[in-house]
Parts: sequence; structure tokens; C-alpha cells
Amino acid sequence: MPQPRAIPPKLAPWVSRIVRLGFLAKGLIYSLIGILALRLAFGLQGGRLVDSSGVLRTLLGQPFGLAMLSLIAFGILGYAAYYVFEAIMDTRHRGGGWRGWTSRSLTIIKAVAYGTIGLEAMRLVTGDRSPSGSPEDTASTVMQFPLGAWFLVLVGAGIAIYGVTQLKMTWDCRFDDDLDEARVRREARWLLTVGRLGIGSRSIILLLMGLTLAWAGIEQRPSNADGYRESLMTLFSQPFGGWLLAAIGGGLFLFGLFELAHAKYARMR
Repeated sequence: MPQPRAIPPKLAPWVSRIVRLGFLAKGLIYSLIGILALRLAFGLQGGRLVDSSGVLRTLLGQPFGLAMLSLIAFGILGYAAYYVFEAIMDTRHRGGGWRGWTSRSLTIIKAVAYGTIGLEAMRLVTGDRSPSGSPEDTASTVMQFPLGAWFLVLVGAGIAIYGVTQLKMTWDCRFDDDLDEARVRREARWLLTVGRLGIGSRSIILLLMGLTLAWAGIEQRPSNADGYRESLMTLFSQPFGGWLLAAIGGGLFLFGLFELAHAKYARMR
């Protein structure tokens, strides 16, 4: 049986650099989401709830903002393309059974989600400053297509399932197979604890997002769909919401640090 096609050897170093740049971009985005949430939780100046779009617009207003956004767009789009390729070609040998296809489909959903962040960054770089669509706007648009509501249910269920699998991996102290865990244990064992806390916090947000998106499709009410910012707001509005937001915001900051380190310890195929 032929082995799945891998990236040509001549291109592999360049692909590796681009994907690692994508990890750096992810780390920066999640770190800033976490920091701003922490500042809001503790009543500090400048604290607010943002999603990836909010972070990109914040970076745009900084010195060298266009240069940073250009690198983010390039890195995340390359990262997304690589993981779509990985899932389709099954370079990690997940197989064609229902477990394999489920895992590969979740990888594609993840890649597409990050790809939209890259496109948003590219849109800002090219001078388009119009507001990005809210989760409600996106859900409303999707529902206008035939079977659009069911598509939302399937995508929401996929996001929720991915969140649950990530939460279970955190509990079991396991990580995605794109992390060179053996090397991490030799050189920076503490990073595994940072990763578990960060991935666990992000899993909760993913679970909330997935459930609300699926529920929006079931009820055919786009207003039920939540994104990152809305999910953080839901936590903040609960009893002891400040402490909840501080815990999740701190976790997202740690996840950002983990992704920054992931750029070094990523294992490419």
C-alpha cells in the first residue's frame, strides 16, 4: 500500500518555517485575548473582551502594525493550508475508518477556522477597514442556503466535539501529535503543565461556541450563535463571573505561551 504523499524535500524547510510562523501568530493572538480579559476581570485600565478580529485591529493601531499583520496573515494562511493538506493526504496515518475520518475532519474544521483569521488579517493589510461579520451575521448568512441550518448544527457539533476531545487530552496529559513531546520533556518539561492549563481553558470556550452554534441551527435563530468574545461575555455574566473570566483569561494567556513555544517544538510531516 503506498504511503501518503509528503511535502517535497526541497519545499519542506520553507513549509516548516511558514507553519512555525503560524504558531507564533496564534500564540500572539491568544496571549493578547487572555491579557485583555485578565485586565477586565481585575478592573484594570484597557481591559476588554475581544476575539481574534479585535486583536488584529488592536495590532493594526500599533507601531509597525501593518508589518505585524502581514506576517500574521502569511503565517496563519500557510498554517491552515498545511493542515488541510495533512488531513486530506493523511500524512499522520489516522486511517479511513470513522475514527480516522472524524479526526481528519476536525483538523480541517480547525484549519478553516484559522484560515478565516488569516483572511481577516489580509483584508486589514490591503486597506479594508470595514467591520468583520459577527457570529450572528455569519449564522444568518449560512441559514439562507438550502440545509444551511443543518450545516450550522454539524459545524457546531464538530467544534464542540473538538473541544471535548481537547479537554480529554488535557485530562489524560496527552497532546496533539504535531508536538515533539519527547523533546519537550527533555528540554522544557514545565511547558507541558502550561499546555494543559491553556488547552483546558480554550476547550471550554470551544465547547460553548460549538453548542451555541449548533443550537442556533436547531432553533433557526442566528442570534444564539456565539464567538470567542460572546463566550467570554457569557462567563463574565455568571455569578462570580470576574473570577471565571480571570481563570479562563489566564488560561488563554498560557495557551498563547504554549503556542509560541509550539513554534519551536512542532513536529512536521
